[in-house]
Amino acid sequence: MASNTPTPRFAEGEDPRQLGSDTAALQQQGWALDAEGMGVTKTFYFKSYFKAVSFVNLIASESSVKKHHPTMTVRFGSVDVHWTTHNPRGLTTKDIAMARHCDNGAGLMGCVESGQGLKCGPEK
Repeated sequence: MASNTPTPRFAEGEDPRQLGSDTAALQQQGWALDAEGMGVTKTFYFKSYFKAVSFVNLIASESSVKKHHPTMTVRFGSVDVHWTTHNPRGLTTKDIAMARHCDNGAGLMGCVESGQGLKCGPEK
């Protein structure tokens, strides 16, 4: 029976032992490997749209400095973040470092648990 769980695919030149350990640590923090195993992804939840957008700006600022950019999807009360490296293709230490930056920034921006974030629609 084949497993549907992706295995990490590290970029050429990376230390698979160290990066494997770092990836496992990220997974303990709620990050998941993408379907190809070449990146990591996580959804962050916020109680206001402004906080979600502020979180995106925090990531954008650091991304500009590091010259490493994620794919992000902003929703009303959440932000999906996906880190991968395109050249060389695969998971790298840059992805791990930026994912950690996201976790730290999410705490500063008031990230909440899934289900506690802002919902679109009338208040009850």
